[in-house]
Formats: sequence, C-alpha cells, structure tokens
Amino acid sequence: MTEPAFSAPLDPGLVAAILDTDLPQHVIDDLAQSPDAAGEILLNAAYELRGSRPDTARRVLDLLRDRAPDADHRQYAVHMSARLLREAGRAEEADRLIEELMRPGVLGRPMAAVLADEFAEAGDLDRALYCYNVACRSLLAAPVELVEGMDPVGLLPLTGRARVRERLGLPADEHDRAVLAAGEGGPSLVDEMGRLDGTAEEGGTFEDPTARVRVVLTGEERSYYEDVERGLRESAGELRFVVRADPGEIDAHARERGLDPKDPDTLRSWARTLDADSARPVVWPPERNAACWCGSGRKYKKCCGSPAVR
Repeated sequence: MTEPAFSAPLDPGLVAAILDTDLPQHVIDDLAQSPDAAGEILLNAAYELRGSRPDTARRVLDLLRDRAPDADHRQYAVHMSARLLREAGRAEEADRLIEELMRPGVLGRPMAAVLADEFAEAGDLDRALYCYNVACRSLLAAPVELVEGMDPVGLLPLTGRARVRERLGLPADEHDRAVLAAGEGGPSLVDEMGRLDGTAEEGGTFEDPTARVRVVLTGEERSYYEDVERGLRESAGELRFVVRADPGEIDAHARERGLDPKDPDTLRSWARTLDADSARPVVWPPERNAACWCGSGRKYKKCCGSPAVR
C-alpha cells in the first residue's frame, strides 16, 4: 500500500489507524484527496467491504466509533456495526450497541429517524416512538401552524410519529392531527413533482414532469447506489426528480398492463399511478444537508453526494 500524502492535516493517530486497517488502495487515495470527507469515505468503504472482507469492515467501523470527529459518523458506524453483528448471528451484541446509541443525550436526530423507521417496521412501537420524538424535536417545538405549511417531505418523521402513536392507542396531539390532516386527499406524485418543479399552469394543472424523473430500483449493495449516483450526475441536465421503487412493484405494474418492466416508459407509467405519500419525489440534485435520495437516512453530502463517489 502506498502511504498517502494528505492534502489537509488529519489527526496523526487517525492516519496511523487508517494505514493499519488494510484498506484498498483506492480508499486510501480518496482519503488523501478529500481528507475532510474521511468519515463518509470510511463509512462507504466499510459498507462495500462488509461482504467480501467483513473483518476489515469491522475494523474500519471500530475506528470510526472511536475516532471520528463527527458525532453523526460515529453513530452511523455504531448502527452499521450492529447490522453486521446481527447478520453474523450475534444479535445480543447488536442489541447492546443499539442500546448504547439510544442513551439519553447521545442519539442524534439523523440516526433517530433511521432507528425510528426500523423499530416501527419491526413492530417495536415504544422504541419507535422514543426515536421519533428525538427525530422530531425541533418540529414538535414549532407552532403547529408552521408545521401545517411545511413541505410533506420534511414532515415524514412527524408523520411516522403520528402513525406510531395511533398504533399505540395514544390520543392524537395537535401535531398528530395537523400532519395526518395534511396527508388526507393529498396530491398525486405527478402533481407533487409539478409543484416542486414550479410547472403549475393556470387552473391548477401541471405539465407532466415524469419525463424528467429517474425511477431507481432499490438494491442491496452500496456500490449499486454509487453507480446510480454517477449516472444521475451524467444526466443532471435532463433530470429533475428521483423516485425509488421496489422491483416487485414494477414487475406487477408491467404484468397488469402488458408492458416491458425494463422499458423506461414503464417506470414513468408506474410513477403516474402513485400519490405523493406512496413515493416521495426527491428534487435532483438534493441539497447537501438533505436526506440522501437512496433512502439510507444519511445526509446527501455524507452518502451518495460524498466526494468519495466520483
């Protein structure tokens, strides 16, 4: 391995630990070129290596948990470590890591939103509500009138909180009522994209913006989303929105209508059938501090928008 000459100073202990982890040379090169993005680069490397070199992935995550200067990076590393432990059949160790992450005063809002969705999907409603409350702290502190006027995408954690509270049999509070009312009779996905794109015409109709949408099929590998990101950047002048889709949904849509599931027109046809709550359109490119389009729960600048993805 070639020892890098970093273009900006990094903590010497961190550099020594990085060089001792047997990372691929391209990761070392990325770190040398973009040392200020070290956290994102190392998280992406751990994700890529988790299948082929799990021991190296775990060492990278341990390094981030101990030395990452950014609290969000430390928490994402803990979360990914727990995931690897669970995949290895070490559920009790994984649970201990998550409990450590959820200690009062430790859990940050980005990771709280990720955990809240996971707990809600698993039916662990008490912990889901705790995490949603952390993720929604600033929204809950805001006057409900401000919440009523917010973009639906920004209300997703608050919507999740309201639905979990409903499942727990708790009486709706004013934020629950506001966010659930906002979702009733909501716009179609096409209308929502038109609104975001500023293509409203007189009479409240919209130009069809689906010609400028990229429907991205969900995948498992981090490298898949990075490849998609590169393609999105190459087509940036032609795109305006990204919508994620499960391949099974596309196949079912195609079968019902006798379409080719691999035809881009089929993907756009599927998008026209959705309402805005079914699949949130992501304006392309996202703001750097916005949630990444891939659904990881991380900020775009720390995920697919990282300098490490080139």
